[in-house]
Amino acid sequence: MVRVLQSLNRTIQVVENWFAIALMGASALITIAQVVTRYGFNHPLTWPEELCTLLLVWMTFVGASLLLKKEQHIEIDFFTKLLPLPAQKVIALFNIVLMFGFLVVAAWGAWKLQFFQSRHYSVALGIPKNFFSLPVLIFSVSMCIYLLLAFTRRVIEFTWPETAPNAAPAFKPQG
Repeated sequence: MVRVLQSLNRTIQVVENWFAIALMGASALITIAQVVTRYGFNHPLTWPEELCTLLLVWMTFVGASLLLKKEQHIEIDFFTKLLPLPAQKVIALFNIVLMFGFLVVAAWGAWKLQFFQSRHYSVALGIPKNFFSLPVLIFSVSMCIYLLLAFTRRVIEFTWPETAPNAAPAFKPQG
């Protein structure tokens, strides 16, 4: 199970990396085009603001997913570091469960919004408004897959430290 989750997570992470690059590039080009048409030709376009807002929403959630997988989110661990290593491990497992629960609720809410928002269209682009909440659903599921892997690794490491995989453990406590 761990190998399947690792393989799936690696594939998703590669796709997310390239997707983030594409989103950033598109956002920059669209912003430059808007500046040129507005100030260079005195004829601003109507759609770039809405499209850049949409791209920003997508970039936010793909970035959150990538940061979780690279363990680069901000973490306040002052008090946790004062605890003994077994307590740190238990807290790390508890944190994974909390994050997983939150992401399941977020994904469920986004799923419910898809049907409602698909009937409403944006003003400038004319696309369904569910494209604005779709990244919450997609990247919540992506982060849940990673958290399943992180939880599995931590349980193996906690219960059978001698059989833990050599790969870098997820959410390694500081000791």
